[in-house]
Amino acid sequence: MATRRKSASAFEKYAHEYDWMTNAAQREVNHAREVDAIIERCYPTRVLDAGCATGLTTALFARRGIPSVGLDHSRPMIAVARQKYANSVLPMSFRWGKFERLPKAMDSSFDTVVCLANAITGVSTRSGLMASLRGFYRVLSDRGTLVLQMLNYLAVEEGTLLPIRATENQGIVYARYSQRRGKKLAIHVVRIDLNAKPPVTEPFVHEFDNYSPDEMLTAIRRSGFKNIEAYGELTFQKRFTKTSRDLVILARR
Repeated sequence: MATRRKSASAFEKYAHEYDWMTNAAQREVNHAREVDAIIERCYPTRVLDAGCATGLTTALFARRGIPSVGLDHSRPMIAVARQKYANSVLPMSFRWGKFERLPKAMDSSFDTVVCLANAITGVSTRSGLMASLRGFYRVLSDRGTLVLQMLNYLAVEEGTLLPIRATENQGIVYARYSQRRGKKLAIHVVRIDLNAKPPVTEPFVHEFDNYSPDEMLTAIRRSGFKNIEAYGELTFQKRFTKTSRDLVILARR
């Protein structure tokens, strides 16, 4: 299962604009409720935020007094996260790394691993997926919990263009939409710089192979996890169904 990019990554090139692109300030209130739901279910005392991007989830845990480590495979994202929170006294840190090769020094270091917002699709092969899940299992302490969120691409109609969000900040406009083609999901990002004369438009396409819910649940079981539960959203209020937009998995070591 391979990941292809048809153009340079907007998320790498414009990591310093990621929070604008994804409307982080507006998302924070709702995401704080999701983090609170994770805390209520998992009672974490140390969290690994796998796929932390610019650090919002990591910081939300840390603001609640829970030591947290944010990890991402994008060096520009980690650089932005470190810069954003450089003067913070919150109990958190950020490090570069790949899910498939979590360092041995992390073994049994966390009682909760969160991998949210479809970050797992950054793992581009089945062997890489298994290595990642076994790594998550390894860095968890006994009876620790994995919370994994991914898009249920089977609920997306084939060929349909789905708007994600349009944002504007300081004359920079981002429009994002997605399209499913078989097992592949293409994320389209259009950046328009209105400050330039004439305005400059840059299109980006990021195409991913997706794992089906059954494939992911099977892989998690094979990695050693137990007591696996499937939900349709991150507050754990609705059980997963075939029509759920997201699959949220709660699994115990």
